Amino acid sequence: MQIKKVLLTGLRILGVCLLFAVCIAIGGALSGLDRVAQQGPPAQASSQTPLQTEPAAQAVPQTPPRTQPAPSNLFVPFLTFSVCVGIVVSYLILRSSWHGWTLAGAMFVGMYGISTVASQIESIFFLSSKLPPGMVRAIFVQGAIATALFAPLAVLVLGKWRAATPAAQLPAPARIRAASVAWRLALLIIAFVFLYMFFGYYVAWQNPELRRYYAGPERPSFFAALKGTWLDSRWIFLLASFRALLYVAFVFPLIRMLRVARWESAVATALFLSAWTTILLLPNPLMPASVARSHFWETLGFSLVFGALLGWLLTAPPPAVRKIAPAAP
Repeated sequence: MQIKKVLLTGLRILGVCLLFAVCIAIGGALSGLDRVAQQGPPAQASSQTPLQTEPAAQAVPQTPPRTQPAPSNLFVPFLTFSVCVGIVVSYLILRSSWHGWTLAGAMFVGMYGISTVASQIESIFFLSSKLPPGMVRAIFVQGAIATALFAPLAVLVLGKWRAATPAAQLPAPARIRAASVAWRLALLIIAFVFLYMFFGYYVAWQNPELRRYYAGPERPSFFAALKGTWLDSRWIFLLASFRALLYVAFVFPLIRMLRVARWESAVATALFLSAWTTILLLPNPLMPASVARSHFWETLGFSLVFGALLGWLLTAPPPAVRKIAPAAP
């Protein structure tokens, strides 16, 4: 009986992976993203590369003419992307204490917020003049359509539309005190900005081809890169701080619905953020493969570290159990 349950769950997870790929395709077709991408001048940088240590004014890449990736080159990376997202989302849904529309709503907020809103904020600031007209809008619409279709269907496929035990009442999750919220938010903002710059410099910017692509200088050290960014474009730090708050807002419902140990929340959040970085494995006609791969390792490292910290800090510690001293004889 247990083997049958495991096999059934495995088939449902595979169904979620396939469902995600179909919803992405439907969203792209309805939003007209492919059509918009072929209009106007080619973009000068990828909208999926959020972590850069150089000012946008110094990051004007020289790109080759836009070409369409061959289907054979697209299948395996897209399959990897769909499987990674499908498995992680299935894990969150199956471990959730919520169900129905509440669970679907939490998944929509987390998925759309992280995969589209938080990642495309920089497209508005850095790439609005480089992308074809209407590209950013089409990306937002495509993400909204795909996620709105996928979230409730994934909950339904995984059998979480109704509570498994209606009579059982799970204890309410512990609340984080207001004073504790303040220092946690401050720490997350500082960590986001530091990791944003750290992985941008030590992972992405160490690739000479990436530096040539963005026409940026070779900084002698990490602190020199920080100083140069602060002097030339200190507003980038404000933008990174704002994105940190977006990450907190979008991921918080997912953490609240889990009601698991802090270590599991940290692992789940790290995996959730990391799953979306696999989109950088897809053939990208806007940048060389070496540049895209550097950005993949950059965002993957950032997502694992910051995701774990995010999950740990946003999960309230369990209440301390008071030991009652035995009565005196």
